[in-house]
Amino acid sequence: PYQAAYFNFLVDRSTPERLRTQYEMLYWGTERLEGLEVLLARYPEETLSVDAVVNDSWDILPAAARERIVRAGDTGRAVDFFISTARPRAPFPPSSGRLHTRRIYGNTVLTVRAVDLSRVDEAAAAPYRAAYRAAAAGEPLSRSAAFDLHLDGRTLTWVVESCRPEDTWRTFLLEVVPVDPDNLPRRRRERGWLPMGFKFGQFGVRFDGRCLAQRTLPDFPIRALRVGRWLSEAGEWRREAATIDLSAGAAG
Repeated sequence: PYQAAYFNFLVDRSTPERLRTQYEMLYWGTERLEGLEVLLARYPEETLSVDAVVNDSWDILPAAARERIVRAGDTGRAVDFFISTARPRAPFPPSSGRLHTRRIYGNTVLTVRAVDLSRVDEAAAAPYRAAYRAAAAGEPLSRSAAFDLHLDGRTLTWVVESCRPEDTWRTFLLEVVPVDPDNLPRRRRERGWLPMGFKFGQFGVRFDGRCLAQRTLPDFPIRALRVGRWLSEAGEWRREAATIDLSAGAAG
């Protein structure tokens, strides 16, 4: 089902990830079906909580398979797995915890990863445990009722000490305000900031009753960060965000 991802010889297909970042490779997200099938085969007897937009792919599955796939965002259930596809054209999650990857001409069009680290071996979980220990050893950049935020060089680390199911599928806010707006991509200069928000399952993991997520900041000097998350109350969504001033040079 990946015909749209095989570009002809007139297009540079040798540079890794170029097609994915420059072109709309798989508009309909047909690769999600492969991701679901990988999970169903790997865990043949379990009900699987998956974070992904799987509507059409889910409909194609046999009825018995559909009964074993729970779409976590629809239920508030904790996310166990995250399926990343070529849309949107965003960074793929880290390799630790990955269960499956599909590449075409060196372009990643699908990854399936475990959000629940009890699903992977200790070698795959170790980088996240080390990241938590490093964050816990220092003072947080900011602290809220929802999470602590740590900054180490260009790496932002979110730590939720008492992780609830809703913390594993919600969207986290991250808006990066540069010192010089000219550092932004042209389409972002009018706003004056770079959106880097993410769903927790894409860049986060759950282990030992806590949650941890990490994002790498751009390499230009940063004036401020706006961080937070989207909350749902009585069916209405609202932003909960705080601004962190970095103008003293904490990030560049």
